Amino acid sequence: MKRSILAFTLLVSLLAFSGCTTKEAGTTENSSTEAVSSSKEAEIQASITLLDGEKELSKKEVEFKDGEKLFDVLAENYAIEDKDGMITSIDGHKQDDKNNKYWVFTVNDEEVNSGAKDVVLKNGDRVVFKLEQF
Repeated sequence: MKRSILAFTLLVSLLAFSGCTTKEAGTTENSSTEAVSSSKEAEIQASITLLDGEKELSKKEVEFKDGEKLFDVLAENYAIEDKDGMITSIDGHKQDDKNNKYWVFTVNDEEVNSGAKDVVLKNGDRVVFKLEQF
């Protein structure tokens, strides 16, 4: 009788300890998965180049979160001004209405026919803002 009680107690203890071990391992696994996810978020990058005609004003590699809009990323990395959502100045380089010089931009060498508030950046995008005379 004592043997069966001892065996039963040992079995219950073993099950209880193995249950605790599984939870801790699961927690550790989730933490490492979250850490990997966080490091992947930090790896999302794009380059932003500013040109005045053909003259390069600046070039930056910027980090952003998945799904973030170009306008927001630009505002986080440059001093910008806008009028009704259209960018009018970047880091003090302003449009010139008198000379018909305006900011236009491309993403991956393709002209964009919408505003920066509508463009969702993707990893590796190459954005070029250019002050261009019309």
